[in-house]
Amino acid sequence: MNIPELAKTFFQSLDEEIGPFDRPLQFHPFPFDAGGSLNFLSIGAGKRPFVTYVSWDLFGHPDQRRGDLGRYELITTCDSEDWCLGAVTNIGKQSLQELFSPGDTLDIGAWVGRENALQGVVFEEVFKTKIGNVQCGLLGCIGITRPELEFAIKEGASSLIERLKRNGIYPHTVSGRKTVNLSA
Repeated sequence: MNIPELAKTFFQSLDEEIGPFDRPLQFHPFPFDAGGSLNFLSIGAGKRPFVTYVSWDLFGHPDQRRGDLGRYELITTCDSEDWCLGAVTNIGKQSLQELFSPGDTLDIGAWVGRENALQGVVFEEVFKTKIGNVQCGLLGCIGITRPELEFAIKEGASSLIERLKRNGIYPHTVSGRKTVNLSA
């Protein structure tokens, strides 16, 4: 199966599994490969406070670093399209140079500035499937504060995700929020 056919099958399965995706689709005029923003499919735009965004420029990109998820796209559910376009696009660019896996964290402070409440990202596996003999998946990106990032580095991403769940944040990225209670 060639890459366009593989991608079509993957996104059809996503549309059924996590969708349906909003229509019409939006395309950025300046392509990702030329330094532009990632293109995103959305779920719930204009209908909910939190919109789910799924990138669709990485799956077939020849430079993407691939681990256990194989070919993958990024997904986030957040209350800020600007955060998604900025932070997740930068993560996408980094994924062409570095391998990101579920359980990893990433310091994004240099991208967003000190004044931004969300200074990091924790990654998790959201969806994984095999199409033919090709592993495919979605890598979730959850925006986290500086203390949460430091906690995840010390105690592990799963411990942080547990606390995000207990505090009603998970699986959302909530811009401008305060750090959750990190004590047991």
